[in-house]
Amino acid sequence: MTEPPSCRHLLRVTNLLEEQPTMRVRTYSYHLLRTHLACSTVEPLEHSGTVVRCGCPMRRKHTAVETEILGVAARIFSERGYQGTTLNDIAAAANISRSTFYSYFASKEELLHRIYRQVISTTQAAVARMAGEDRPAPEKLRRIIRYLISYLAAHTSLMQVFFSEYLNLSGTTGRAVTQANRTFIETLARVFEEGVQTGTLTPLHPKRFSYILLGICNWMHRWYRPGGEWTPEVIAEEVITLLESGYLPQERESHPDVLLGEVRALRREVAQLRAAVLTPVGRALAPSGGNAGPRQRSRLRAR
Repeated sequence: MTEPPSCRHLLRVTNLLEEQPTMRVRTYSYHLLRTHLACSTVEPLEHSGTVVRCGCPMRRKHTAVETEILGVAARIFSERGYQGTTLNDIAAAANISRSTFYSYFASKEELLHRIYRQVISTTQAAVARMAGEDRPAPEKLRRIIRYLISYLAAHTSLMQVFFSEYLNLSGTTGRAVTQANRTFIETLARVFEEGVQTGTLTPLHPKRFSYILLGICNWMHRWYRPGGEWTPEVIAEEVITLLESGYLPQERESHPDVLLGEVRALRREVAQLRAAVLTPVGRALAPSGGNAGPRQRSRLRAR
């Protein structure tokens, strides 16, 4: 492919992220997309630009770069805060130019919104799928807890941003995140209510339980550090144990042999008490029959 005579020549490139029938068109400079066009089918359109028909290799590369930029931005946002981070910071950390950044994201705000959409779409889809499985409610909750702990541990920077930068979202995205959180709580509450109805879970308030469960899991981003003995698997099992058994030691199970031994011990104690009452000292301490009331005389006769 030969380069157009003017560096200001523009290319019309369909936005690859849009899956709708009528796709938006973005315009980029020729030099910005030169390296990407090598893997695409290109057709000239007179002097209005060039239409790029992107194949799978280019799309995969585009998505991979987007994912890398999102990860870098999440890390910097979590360290410096959204307001304290500039586009130059993100571009430098991702080892790209600022102009290349704009070929993937229109602004820093769009980048933040994409972080929220990524977390919500991924976690909601996974939890909804597990909630709809044909399993007992307790097992559904265990699977959900293991998944949430694993996701939080693998995406600490994303979750740090998710829980701390909510006030920096614009109106539309902010409302969408609020609604998504409500939907998430409702999904957990339905699973718990199912367990209450079938008698497999303690009859607690489903919505309050859901908030408590998320409170336990979501705070992980503040203290979890990868590596060491505190693996996501260990943490998840301890959360499950805490919710199902509490933090007090469990009483030993009442085995039939144990119960029989306790009954025999009680019988021995009763026999010793009877023997003590029948001794001269015991009779002297007991009230006399003549002065005893009806109930006391009845007890004495029973002895």
